[in-house]
Amino acid sequence: MKQLRHEKKIYRELERMRKSRTFESSTDRTGQEPDDFLNMSAAQRLRMIHAEKMSVPKAERKTPDAKADQLPLPTTLAVDFLPIKKIKNGTIYTDDGRYVKVLEVLPINFLLKSREEQEQVIYDFEKFLRIAPDNFQIKVLAKKTDISSYLQRLNENIACEPDEKCRAMMEDSRKLLIDLGQNEAISRRFFLAFEASKQELRMQTEEEIERVLCRMRDRVLTYLQNCGNRVAILGSTTEETAKIFFDLLNRTRNSSVDFPKRVSDVYRYYDLNYGEAGTKQIPVKEYVTPKRLDFRHSDYLQMDDTYYQTYYVRADSIPAHVGAGWTACIINAGDGVDVDLFAEKKDRSRYIERIGRRLRWKGSSIKGMDQSTAEYDELSDRIASGYYLKNGLSGGANTNDFYYFALIVTISAPSLEAMRQKAQAYIDYLKSMEILLSPCDYEQVRAFHSYLPLARCDRKIFSRAKRNILTEGLAACYPFSSYEMSDPDGIILGSNELNGSLCMADFFNTSSYKNANIAIMGTSGAGKTYTIQLLAKRFREKKIQTFIIAPDKGHEYKRLCDNMNGTYVKFSPGGSACINVMEIRKKDDSANHVIDGAGREASELALKIQSLHVFFSLLIPTMTAEEDQILDEALILTYEKYGIIHDNASLYDVAAGTYKKMPVLSDLYDVLKEMPEGTKRLCLMLNRFVHGSFASLNQQTNIRESEYMVFDISDIQGEFLTALMYTVLEYVYARAKENRTKKKAIIVDEIWELIGSKSNAKAAEIVLEIFKIIRGYGGAAIAATQDLNDFFSLEDGKYGKGIINNCKTKIVLNLERDEAQAVQKLLSLSAEEYKEILHFERGHGLLCTGGNNISVWFRSSALEHQLITTDRKDLEQMYVQMGGA
Repeated sequence: MKQLRHEKKIYRELERMRKSRTFESSTDRTGQEPDDFLNMSAAQRLRMIHAEKMSVPKAERKTPDAKADQLPLPTTLAVDFLPIKKIKNGTIYTDDGRYVKVLEVLPINFLLKSREEQEQVIYDFEKFLRIAPDNFQIKVLAKKTDISSYLQRLNENIACEPDEKCRAMMEDSRKLLIDLGQNEAISRRFFLAFEASKQELRMQTEEEIERVLCRMRDRVLTYLQNCGNRVAILGSTTEETAKIFFDLLNRTRNSSVDFPKRVSDVYRYYDLNYGEAGTKQIPVKEYVTPKRLDFRHSDYLQMDDTYYQTYYVRADSIPAHVGAGWTACIINAGDGVDVDLFAEKKDRSRYIERIGRRLRWKGSSIKGMDQSTAEYDELSDRIASGYYLKNGLSGGANTNDFYYFALIVTISAPSLEAMRQKAQAYIDYLKSMEILLSPCDYEQVRAFHSYLPLARCDRKIFSRAKRNILTEGLAACYPFSSYEMSDPDGIILGSNELNGSLCMADFFNTSSYKNANIAIMGTSGAGKTYTIQLLAKRFREKKIQTFIIAPDKGHEYKRLCDNMNGTYVKFSPGGSACINVMEIRKKDDSANHVIDGAGREASELALKIQSLHVFFSLLIPTMTAEEDQILDEALILTYEKYGIIHDNASLYDVAAGTYKKMPVLSDLYDVLKEMPEGTKRLCLMLNRFVHGSFASLNQQTNIRESEYMVFDISDIQGEFLTALMYTVLEYVYARAKENRTKKKAIIVDEIWELIGSKSNAKAAEIVLEIFKIIRGYGGAAIAATQDLNDFFSLEDGKYGKGIINNCKTKIVLNLERDEAQAVQKLLSLSAEEYKEILHFERGHGLLCTGGNNISVWFRSSALEHQLITTDRKDLEQMYVQMGGA
């Protein structure tokens, strides 16, 4: 009975405090932590409420009815300010009797599209507006990027990494991710909230209302997809919709981590204080409401530890003539600048009549006015605007709808001083474009309600902020223009230069990318080697087996390779490293057998001889058909001497359980010398591999295999460079084909050496084949080149174009004008993108993938930069720091 008396006293205090407009959560004013309130007894909570009594006029006091006394006391009184009755099946039931759906719209990279593409998007968005709900709200939420899920996956990879050196490098990547996430990266989310009209929902059940809203949702989804926007239907369940409000109202938290804890805490509170019956009465807004709401200040409100200030864009400062996507300057303004666009469609015929009356009245008023006065000019402009609206509303097939729309801006920061500084900077920024803001002073509760994605702006604020507009004008406000690439399991690339968002890509995600192939193009000094090594390092950290073939300045890859505990293989005349050109390598077919079952296999010997023909054709480009035939016979005889024939079983040494010892080039040389005629050129060429400067290649393969391998062949010159480059490529491709379930990446720098004028069609065909089919082996082929002319030289650019077409992703660094024009035509880049390519600084580039082009600043940590940089000044500084003269 004592407990019951305490509860009734608490409810009487609660009802009194609910009527006060100056409010602060009882869980914070006494210095208690918010979570402590959940564990208090009823008597303790009553004492706390009495300790912070607030004066309330007698006229506002009401005695709670008996039924209200039986409802559980909420964890925080802030729930009263959230005008939500319930959420069911993703539909929000509001206190004022409306039914609202919320969708998340994924933006496109609108600003880097060509003028024609932008106009097409605006045209499609105008189509959407013609079928859109009468009242809707577009909300843009800008906050620091939530990197918790990325960090969790990175921590799991670090814990599973057996190599100590690689683990240390992954720890460095972790620090970089935290630094970017906390200090620079901004993430924007776009929400579309809409309600069904009361006429549609009159006399309908909840099930019928849900069906109406779902039909509206599907219609919206279809038309927005025509604009290029994907729609994430996150609000299809109560939990998903609640998480949207949680992220919005709890700015320093995130729903993926903190929402489950909030649900658990609230449930525990109700269970401890009211038992099982109480847990069945928990309102959904308990899970999303901030612990503290403070409306006591005239010009800002406080939610928990974040301060908010609300402004509206003055209607008289919105330009009369605007370009496509002009609201981007308002939206893309940094962390803590949230923008809401409210639109209300009005009855066209009614407003045509109203505009006509006003035109007649203003027409009579302007007669007799002095044409040199400012009043005359202002009235003339209004009359012209009136005729524009009237003509647009009665335009036949191109008839527009009449809208009122308003732009509301909410600025937030973790401290009052920071919020004021941010607000002033933003006001000055918009003022420079002649766009003016007005504050919502003394209207903090109204501003808070307008901030919520409930498709309704407070009427008082809306009446001050609204501006009339036609469908075509509203379409030009297209807001979904801040594209982000943040794949959940991606590698860090850097930051999006247009909006500051973190750029992370999972190129191996087949649902987003047709293949993981990448083409990198850039002039000398543009940062091509730097970009390659960043990609390679982060692939390896994702347990992706990585191979790099470097035909030029391969020493630049050594520092990073050593610190990743990889294998650095340097080929040079007289060197020790060797890949046996004649070796038929043992394959791991276990995964293939599990997936496909045992089947008939092609002759490994025949495949190897085919590859060797390409190798020798690179050494002797003018090889005749007769020489080619003699070589074929000699190869078969050479392998026969080792007991290897076309039957794959002949490859095995049954006793040892491995492949047999393979022949080397001197074995082929001996066979050719014994043949009667036609072998002179072949023997002369092979003599250099047997007795000459390349005798080091006349031995069995002796390189250490690892998950990160660099093949430096920059000391090889002339036709031997192309031949050896092909040999290395054939080696790593054989490794890549072993297990289709394992991810791997083959990176070929200066690929023009293999597909350009120095090469031949046979070698180029093999390279192109790799780019075409490596996806089937779970791999990525990455090509880099600085010589675009040679890249497209062989057979009128057949192989260069083929590689580009088989790369889902292209990275374009700084290029010279002629090369930039060729790439613009090849990739259908806009004029704006072409200009960017000409002016990119080192480490900056255009990432083209999935129909979107993004300007990216490729970011590295201080340690990565030290291990990768090729800049002379950086190397000189490192030399001095290491004790050099």
